[in-house]
Amino acid sequence: MKHSIYAIALVCALFANTAKGQSGNLVAGYHFGVVQPILAINKGDVNYFYETDFYAIGFPMGITLNTPGKVKFDLEFVPLFKPYADTDKPYEVHLLFHPGFLFPLGGGFTFGMRLAFETGVGQFGLTPLLNKGFSIGDGTVFFLELVAPGRFGPEKNSGYTQIFGLHAGLGF
Repeated sequence: MKHSIYAIALVCALFANTAKGQSGNLVAGYHFGVVQPILAINKGDVNYFYETDFYAIGFPMGITLNTPGKVKFDLEFVPLFKPYADTDKPYEVHLLFHPGFLFPLGGGFTFGMRLAFETGVGQFGLTPLLNKGFSIGDGTVFFLELVAPGRFGPEKNSGYTQIFGLHAGLGF
């Protein structure tokens, strides 16, 4: 894990150096918010956010970097918190490393695609998203984002899990 963090930091530093030289302004913005998975489908079973064995909540935070074109590179980290109300285990916390690209569509809409690597639970996958931003002044944006994470793992026979959720936050 420690070596992975060092490698990620090195790649980000190299990308930052390249992007800064090409565009003049490296950081396009940063954001934080809250993400709530609404439902998950795995092997025909559907779980909803109000079920105690499924409930989890995340707190995404990220930095968006300019690229030479209109596309943005977004590096997001999401601590995920899963309480266990009906067991002796109090809670579980793991980290989602969520890098991806954002494609502005106009009218405050953005489409994005992220890679997903969840530490602690050993899942990986992709997260497509559709974002709508609402300016609230002074360069601050309130946004709502529909996310549709698809995950594989952690076991070979776990299959594919499709999740749908809502992310709300502030961008600067």
